[in-house]
This record gives sequence, structure tokens and C-alpha cells, in this order.
Amino acid sequence: MTVAGIARRLLPERVADTLIRARKRLRRARIDRLPRLEKEDFKRILVEDLGLMPGQVVYLHTSVDRLNLGFQFYQILPLVREVIGPQGTIVLPTYPNRGAMSSLEYLERGKVFDVKRTPAYTGLLNEFARRQQGAVRSLHPTKSVCAIGPLAAELTREHHLSPYPYDARSPYYKLIDYNAKIVGLGVGSEYLSFVYVIDDALKENPPVRTYDPRIFSARCIDETGMEVVVETYGHDMRQVVHDIPRFIKQHVPPEACLDLRINGMKFFRADAARLFESMMSLAKKGITVYDRQDV
Repeated sequence: MTVAGIARRLLPERVADTLIRARKRLRRARIDRLPRLEKEDFKRILVEDLGLMPGQVVYLHTSVDRLNLGFQFYQILPLVREVIGPQGTIVLPTYPNRGAMSSLEYLERGKVFDVKRTPAYTGLLNEFARRQQGAVRSLHPTKSVCAIGPLAAELTREHHLSPYPYDARSPYYKLIDYNAKIVGLGVGSEYLSFVYVIDDALKENPPVRTYDPRIFSARCIDETGMEVVVETYGHDMRQVVHDIPRFIKQHVPPEACLDLRINGMKFFRADAARLFESMMSLAKKGITVYDRQDV
């Protein structure tokens, strides 16, 4: 859980909001003192440090507020497209739950998810991306992604067909099949949602039971305007207790996942297939991202 999430759960709303705003101002002031990343600098990071190549599927975790960019944020997408080429596909998370609201709370409130109209609250670039012509968004009420590129439809088309949002029918698991690269721009591996693929791959006997036991029937509106009921589990955040960067540093080889700090800014890179193989092997030995295991 993020610091902001912890603050909102432990403190009165007004106090938490004040502290979070103050923290953001301090962070932005620190970022503004760092060297500016111009387009060529950024492109060099994508290629040399993050290892992006033509034809790849690339899953992006981003925080433009934590990057000192010398260009407009929306130009990140064309720069990534320039590196991976016309045969490459970009994927970004487009979760609809806002602020401190968890996916479980979103489901409990009976929110209606409209794949074309419900905003993404996972960052400015993500919301910009889902509005692009040709972007395809998966029909999942809490864990949707949008994809841009030739594999967009294939990656997203089955996401609503399983109650487990990260299992083999999800875009997250399909990153393995397409040897995707997962990267963080302005963020570290603490945002690496791919780790939940292990939980859903071991759904019959997960290392920690992170889902609320209820299956929710969530009302969704698909791209044609038709209502579709999607059955899904929701994460119980009281059970999702982990320190992903520490786990990665201690247990995962750098060729599978590596946190980076470049010019004082956070980045990370991960190879989906290698990371899955490494984490699955560790999980079978009882070693997972979670601070405890169910007994």
C-alpha cells in the first residue's frame, strides 16, 4: 500500500489530505531541482536502460509528476511508439477507483463501469492514452487496461470472462505469452501489479488469500453501449501487505526485474516471462511478496 493510502486509512480525511498535499509539494520541489529530461534523453533511457526494442509489447506504469520532463507529458506515448515501432503494442492500467477507494470498495458501492466513458484514475498519461483513437480498453470493472497497437484487441478481449482479474484470460497473464517488457517511468517496482498474476495462477492454493470471498456481479457498459454483467473478485487490502521492491532486490535476478534511479528519478524494468518463472519458482518454496503466508 502507498504512503497516501496508509495515511487515508489511519487519519481523519482532512488531516490525511493536508499531509498528502504537503508531501506532493515537497516531492515536486525535489523533482524540479533534478536535471531535465529532454526527448533524446528520454528515448535513450527507453532503449539503453529499460531495454525497449521494436515489435515489443510494453506495459507502462507511469507518474509524470515524478519526472522532470523538458517536453509535454503526452509526447511520452509517441516516443515509446517510435522505439517499439508499428508492430509494437503499448498497454497501461486504467483502473476506475479514485483516490483512497479500493477496488473492493468500488465493487461494494455498485458502481457502473463504462468502458468508453469511465475515467482512469491511474495517472494523467493513462487517461490520455485511453482517449486515443484506436485504443482498446478491457471490460473489467476494477482492473481494466487500455492497449494501443496491433495486439490491443487480443490482449484485452477475454478480461471479463474470469472472476480472477489476473489469471490466464487477463491482459496481465498474456504479457507472458508475448514476452512483454514491463517498465516504470517515474515509479519503482512498488507499482508492479504483475505480481498478482502469481496469486491467480495458484488460485486453488494461493500463498495468501488476498481476495474477499464474495463474487461481485458488476454492471459494465461495453464499447457498443450494451450492458454486460461481469463477475469478479475484489482484493481485500487488509490482506495485500507486501514490500515489492524489497522482495525484488532480495529474491529476483536483475535480468527478470530491476529498480533503477536515473538522474534522481525512479524507473524499473521487468521481463514478464522471466519474472513469472522466477516468482512461480519462489512461490512453490513458500517465498512470495507477502509479509506472511496463510496457514
